[in-house]
Amino acid sequence: MCIKNRKYIALIFYINSCIFLYADGLQKKIIVLDPGHATKNSQADIVNYGCKSKLGTRELDLVIDISEILNKELIKNNMITYFTRDRNHFWRRAETQSDDNQSRAEFANLKNADVFLRVHCNWSVSSKKRGISVLWFKEDSKKLAEIVLKEIRKTGAIIDGIEKKELVGFRFAKVPTILVEFGYLSNQEDEKLLKNKEYIKKLSDAIVKGLNIYFEEKQTQVK
Repeated sequence: MCIKNRKYIALIFYINSCIFLYADGLQKKIIVLDPGHATKNSQADIVNYGCKSKLGTRELDLVIDISEILNKELIKNNMITYFTRDRNHFWRRAETQSDDNQSRAEFANLKNADVFLRVHCNWSVSSKKRGISVLWFKEDSKKLAEIVLKEIRKTGAIIDGIEKKELVGFRFAKVPTILVEFGYLSNQEDEKLLKNKEYIKKLSDAIVKGLNIYFEEKQTQVK
C-alpha cells in the first residue's frame, strides 16, 4: 500500500472516530485518577507519605490497589482514564507536599478532565471512627460529591459523611473535583475492608454509577 493511501485511510479513521465520539454528546468522559501521597523530593526524601495502620498497612500502597479496581470499572463504562501515579511510576517528584498537590491538580487541568477523582484512606486518633467520606470544595463539585456519596450509601457501606474542605488540590483544580476517603486505617474493621477486592469493587461500581448519573444530569441541563 502506498504512503498516500495509508495517510488517507488514517484520516478517514480519525474523522469517523471523531464522529463516533462527539455525535449527540456521546464523547468519552475523561477521568483523572489521583492515588494519594507517595512523593519524594530531589534528595529522595519522602515529603508526602500518608497514613498507615498499626499493622503497617500503608495508605500509599492501598490507594494504588483501589485505583486499579476503580479504573477497570471506569473503562468498562467507556471512560478515558489517566493516573497521577501508578504501580510502574510509584513515586511522584515534588519538593514539598503542597507542590505535589498543586501539580496533580494542574495535571487534571491539562488533561481537561471531566472529573478529577482523588483516592485516599483516612486516619483518626480514635480507633472507633470508621466509614467512607467524600470531600469537595468548589461549587462545581458539590453536586458531584452528593451524587457519588448517595450511590455509595446504597451499597450498605458505613458512611462517615460529606464535607466541604479547602485543600491545595481543590484550590488549583479548574475541573470538578472530589476526594473519596475509602475508610479509616486507624480502624481494624475498615482496614480489613480496604484490603477486600470484592468490597472495593462494590464501592467502585457505585462511584462509576454516580459519575454516570452526574454526567447525564449535566447533559440534560445543557439541553
